[in-house]
Amino acid sequence: MKRRWRIAAAVGGVAAVLVLTPLAYIELGCRSPLAPDVLPKPFTGGSPLSAAERRPGPRTFLTYPEWHIVYEADAFGRYLASGAPPSGFAYGRWIGSFWTSYCAVNRATRGSEAAGDAKVTIYTIGISYTVELAVKAAYERTIGRVFEWASGWRSADDRHAAQVQVRYGAFLHETPWYRFPFGDALRGLWRTREPDRTARHWERRAALTAEYAVKAGYAKAIDAATGATVGRDDTTLRFVTTAHAATIRAIDPRLKPVRALAGGGLVVEAPRYQQFNALLGKLAVANVPLVEIAGNRTIFATLLLPAGAAHAPAIFAMPADRDGWQRIGVAVAVPEVPALLRDTRRTGGVVEHVYDY
Repeated sequence: MKRRWRIAAAVGGVAAVLVLTPLAYIELGCRSPLAPDVLPKPFTGGSPLSAAERRPGPRTFLTYPEWHIVYEADAFGRYLASGAPPSGFAYGRWIGSFWTSYCAVNRATRGSEAAGDAKVTIYTIGISYTVELAVKAAYERTIGRVFEWASGWRSADDRHAAQVQVRYGAFLHETPWYRFPFGDALRGLWRTREPDRTARHWERRAALTAEYAVKAGYAKAIDAATGATVGRDDTTLRFVTTAHAATIRAIDPRLKPVRALAGGGLVVEAPRYQQFNALLGKLAVANVPLVEIAGNRTIFATLLLPAGAAHAPAIFAMPADRDGWQRIGVAVAVPEVPALLRDTRRTGGVVEHVYDY
């Protein structure tokens, strides 16, 4: 009995460390303001958009931690699809960069009401993410590595896991993780056949069954709780441009002119998330000027650039999963977004994402 209590205490201690360390890091170590040149100067004028059309400005920064998880899912899918062993993935680096990036956006939004409201959500997903990757790393680098050594890591079950992970990463760009069909992934796993790597086959089947089953149950609970407590977030937003309605319609049918403004402005409705990112690229190519987005004159973006490439003052910088490249987080004035998109592409970099509110 005493041994059981010691084991329980040890597990509880590890869990406490996983929870309290990031909390202490953010609350105690991420309070100093950013350098003055990192954020654009605030715009003092009013917005022509109604209160219902405006969204809190700090949310452009606070959206990033969730997208960090998307990028990790993408990176893990590419890693597995390349035929690399699961035990070699950089789980710890992705956990660390989640919290360092949140530290940076926490500093950028320090003192705002929206930042305070978002903390519970970010801490919840961040701690869940940390625990998930820590458990996966611990398993893959012990039991998983033994079976890799004994039976390889290219079984039919490994290939199934890679395919599921690639689909999962793509899914997250438009839809919350808890709506992914983990049940289908589980059923597909049990249809695999592996005549050669028998030991790896059964080890993967057991490990992945546990993963998909737990996620399927957790996803249902989160989906139900999210819909019941906060409802569904809007899937569209509105921005202001000085372009003509006919010009906007010609660029993409997803861009819908809503109303003309006094002085020549135009309110346009667009889909959010990854679609909005793609539409900004089309607007940049067409040289369409932007005035504001959802009532805001500053927006956050991440760039993928070769190490050492010149860029605007960064809110954060971290290694990307492409050798020799880095992910740079920058704040940009909304009217300068088209130029940022064009200039980054022209210099060989990639605008990874422009984060709506």
